[in-house]
Amino acid sequence: MTENVVEQTGLRETRQIPAPDPDREPLKANVFEAMAKAASQLTPLFPYDHAGSIVPCGAVLIGGPDNTYGHFFHWNAVNEVAITYGSNQAMLATGQIMATQHLHGVNSFLRDEKNPEAYAVMVITQHQSEEGDQTEALIARCTNCKEELVRYDYDATPFPLPGYDTARHGEADAPIRQFPTTLGSIEFVHRRNSEEGRTCSSCGHVNDPFPADIWGWARTVTQTHAVTRAHRALREAAPTQHEQENPS
Repeated sequence: MTENVVEQTGLRETRQIPAPDPDREPLKANVFEAMAKAASQLTPLFPYDHAGSIVPCGAVLIGGPDNTYGHFFHWNAVNEVAITYGSNQAMLATGQIMATQHLHGVNSFLRDEKNPEAYAVMVITQHQSEEGDQTEALIARCTNCKEELVRYDYDATPFPLPGYDTARHGEADAPIRQFPTTLGSIEFVHRRNSEEGRTCSSCGHVNDPFPADIWGWARTVTQTHAVTRAHRALREAAPTQHEQENPS
């Protein structure tokens, strides 16, 4: 806005976009390339999960004769927004944007999971708390009577807030921390697929095991553990400054 315009209208510029956070360099990602190679659903597209971060996560859901995704509910203390970047035979159309409630259902969003022509490529953006603790929960309901089978609440407080759990999600210098929703999802599956978790206390129906493999969460959690250990091994193998200056 020029000084002339400001003087004539009496307007004043009061808001400006701040400079980028030096700890979060602006990056770009192609969701189609990323999800073609991703290990699991809800894969963060950028390496930022700090407090206050906006975390876009990719998902690619595909129909097939043997595919079954199941259904569960996700509760998050912060808001989420889902964008469908491309779909066919899905309940969410290409270009559709959906702001979720804190408690929302999760499934494949495909009209027929057995149809190999059905697919959806999505980005679900989660927001990390700026202060205080952040909690999430995963809930399963009985397929027969719809009563609650399992509710698993877990801590998702982001780094570096006081409530951040380094033993659970990774030390401050870890190259990649465990994404709370992915880790919580695996812990939920262990409870959901136990004999107690499958048996409805209300009607006695024994539910089928939750099909965790198709979501890929276990692979991502395992790979993240391996990457963290490999990073530590590399640091430990690097010569110290004293060793560099005084080679044997």
